[in-house]
Amino acid sequence: MAKEAKKNESAGELLADWRSASRDTIAAHTAATVAKLALAAAEAAEDAANEVEAAATTASQAVEQARAAANRARAAAAQASEAAQIALASAEGDKVRAADDISRAETAETVARVRFHDAESKGFPKKK
Repeated sequence: MAKEAKKNESAGELLADWRSASRDTIAAHTAATVAKLALAAAEAAEDAANEVEAAATTASQAVEQARAAANRARAAAAQASEAAQIALASAEGDKVRAADDISRAETAETVARVRFHDAESKGFPKKK
């Protein structure tokens, strides 16, 4: 801090006071620069924190949307599984019916062949 001017101060004392005040001025400017940089750093940190918060919110929303989509996919898969079970049961019934149809057709073919050969061996019936 500046001293009060005294009477009869020597040139050396005046020069020392001036140099001291100059150093104090430089220190004050440096402190002001440091404070300005600290404020800028604090503002940047606040901006970064806000961006992190926004990213976390977005990530949380994405997780919720993914969870909802997974639940819908699970429900759709359950419905598809149920439909597949019904189709399998129907196909098994169709297979049994087809095997029965084959058996009946083979029997009818055998009967027709036997009748043909029987009629052939008898010289076929004459038309009336």
